Amino acid sequence: MENRIMRAFRRLGRDTSGQFALLTAFMTPVAIILAAFAVDAGSLYVEKREAQGRVDLAAITAAANLSRASEAARLTMSDNGVTSIVTAQADAYGKPVFSSGIADDQIVAVTGNYRGAPGIAPELRFVAGAEPRNAVKVTYKTTGTRYFASSIIPTPEIIVEAIGESSSWASFSIGSRLLDLRNEGLINQLLGGLLGSNINLSLMDYKALLGANISLLGFLDALAIETGITAGSYTQVLDAEVTMGQISRALSNSSGLPADARMVAGRLAQKTSASNAPRIRLADFLNLGDTGGQILQANVQQLGLDFNVMELVTGSALVAGKGKHVTLNLGATVPGLLATRVTLLVGEPPQYSWIAVGTLGQLVRTAQTRLTIVAEIGGLLGANIRIPLYLELAYGEAQLREVTCPDGNPDNARVVIDARPGVANLYLAEVDPSKISGFANPAPRSPANLLHVPVVVTVSAQAHAEIGNMAYTPLTFTRQDRDNKVVKKVSTTQLTGALTHSLLSSLDPKVTALGIVQVGLNLGSNVAFLVGRSAGSIDALLTEVLGLLGIAIGEVDIRVYRASCGRAVLVQ
Repeated sequence: MENRIMRAFRRLGRDTSGQFALLTAFMTPVAIILAAFAVDAGSLYVEKREAQGRVDLAAITAAANLSRASEAARLTMSDNGVTSIVTAQADAYGKPVFSSGIADDQIVAVTGNYRGAPGIAPELRFVAGAEPRNAVKVTYKTTGTRYFASSIIPTPEIIVEAIGESSSWASFSIGSRLLDLRNEGLINQLLGGLLGSNINLSLMDYKALLGANISLLGFLDALAIETGITAGSYTQVLDAEVTMGQISRALSNSSGLPADARMVAGRLAQKTSASNAPRIRLADFLNLGDTGGQILQANVQQLGLDFNVMELVTGSALVAGKGKHVTLNLGATVPGLLATRVTLLVGEPPQYSWIAVGTLGQLVRTAQTRLTIVAEIGGLLGANIRIPLYLELAYGEAQLREVTCPDGNPDNARVVIDARPGVANLYLAEVDPSKISGFANPAPRSPANLLHVPVVVTVSAQAHAEIGNMAYTPLTFTRQDRDNKVVKKVSTTQLTGALTHSLLSSLDPKVTALGIVQVGLNLGSNVAFLVGRSAGSIDALLTEVLGLLGIAIGEVDIRVYRASCGRAVLVQ
């Protein structure tokens, strides 16, 4: 009996019929759960890909509209099927702060600066809130859809981000005023002193240069041939150390230059071709932007710059004469003055050009300038009255703030430049011209001796007038402004000549007669009256000297040559 029972159990153990059904019963729920996971996971992957595509488009659109990036990003998402989206906020570091319970779809657009240099780690290339703002980071949050696994999968959040960068640029200059040439003796002395040459061009010669424009591409091609750089990029041409003679010969060999200007450029080349002529780097005042170190012909053609030849000559002379004392002995050639002597010193921060092509935030500056003027006018008691003046003029600045295309046409780009003039300090004082070199501090000054009759009488005075620095003022340039070569100004005062007038018209001279300070003598009042009456002549002289340098007291001149909104691209 026992054996039969044991045999029955052994037969049952060897019998496999019906186990598949049992296994199926056990595994079916597991298979259903895995299938639910697979379907929902695949669905969430597709949703994330779709969300990433939408946010990529939003970032590109926002980058093309940086001034209203948040609105542009939200509208793009709405146009691509996300109709009930809410704009969320970002914290002080630009990180998105999404609010729970408000909406499933939320978006944050943060503008900042993007630098795609290879040496910068990808996660560090975008800096939220940094200037200049040339990019936008868009972050989008949504809730994923669960079809089968909602009871076992927590509510999934899909968060994607993208960074778009705008490649807008503009070419512009500061201090590029059109000169009113009146005195060839002053121009010859100034350019000759800066270039270390004896220049004797006529006023008609200078007007020929002033009336001529030259293509940047044609000039650089001619300069490349002149310097023997025929296999490199324009970067090498701009960085090459050349003389004013080589620049002038390149001008005379450039196509499109009028015949009279070509002839003058040839004569200027002869006057400035000495072996010891100062060396000039065009890159010190002409910045064609960051193109990875290689400025090619296509880049220059795109810029399409036309230079005024006189501005190119004076700009080159300023670079050549940077840090050099230039003495101008004008004698009695200035109307209203019996004798005039000017000592000029030009300085310029080497890291900034005053003609530039750049993206948002590009900065240009005028030259820092110091000069002393000793003028003489008709006097009293048989002696002329001396008027020693000392001017410190800090650099003015212009910065590219915005390039936009309101109608979507890149040719109609609208450019906004932030500009401010430099501080101007004018002193009536005695200053040693050899002590004006240090731009960091004012030169030592002492009371001016206006009238001196040995042993008998001395009239002295000291005064100071200042035009203070202003905040940046935005200037807007349209396509019509660029086509018409419009120069716009920012001034600290409507009449910059008031600086000299206010200085000289309120003197309180000190009279010393026979070594004793005298009070109540009319001599001091008479000297003050005569000095004040000369303010107009000195104003005219200051205006002409500084005008030749492309700068002015208390104002800056800005011109935009070309601009492009470029196109927004996805960078990360």
